[in-house]
Amino acid sequence: MDATRPVGLSKGAPGISSTVLTRRLPAPLYSQPGIEVTDEWFTVGGFPYPVYELSNLRTARGLRHPFTIRAMVVTTVVLLGIAATLGLLGNPAQLPGGTYLAIASAFIAPFLFAAIGERIWPRSWELWADYYGITVRLFLTDSEQQYGQVTRALLRAKEIARLGAAAELRDLEPWLSWRRMAVRR
Repeated sequence: MDATRPVGLSKGAPGISSTVLTRRLPAPLYSQPGIEVTDEWFTVGGFPYPVYELSNLRTARGLRHPFTIRAMVVTTVVLLGIAATLGLLGNPAQLPGGTYLAIASAFIAPFLFAAIGERIWPRSWELWADYYGITVRLFLTDSEQQYGQVTRALLRAKEIARLGAAAELRDLEPWLSWRRMAVRR
């Protein structure tokens, strides 16, 4: 018998309702190497945070990769250089076609490098919270999917901490509607 599942007794048992619910053992809401979220604790890198002490949860994005920043700076410098060059030239109609092609490639290449850098090295996702009055970064990852899973698990843990036993009963028998409960009475 699994202690984490609801136990059902037969309807014919005298003095016992059709379903008897048992308390679930605390199971992790999210568990990966180095990260675990239970209904009471949020553990990252071996440091546990009590869920009920975390407040003001918020998201932030990390810094861009240095390659991407350099590509953006080069783009700005190239655009300023092109503008200055075209401003110093007397008549742009007298320029040969190859010059316009070189200007276009100088204009497009840094944007391309910046886009590639952003794709290869995406900005990190950060989860911040207030912990005993101090703002701390709880979690940092490059994976948007993992960030979403950890955030949802932590929000669920905060809901369980806030609602207590009501959240556990709702989780144990979600198929039980109010109408069916009224019919049993």
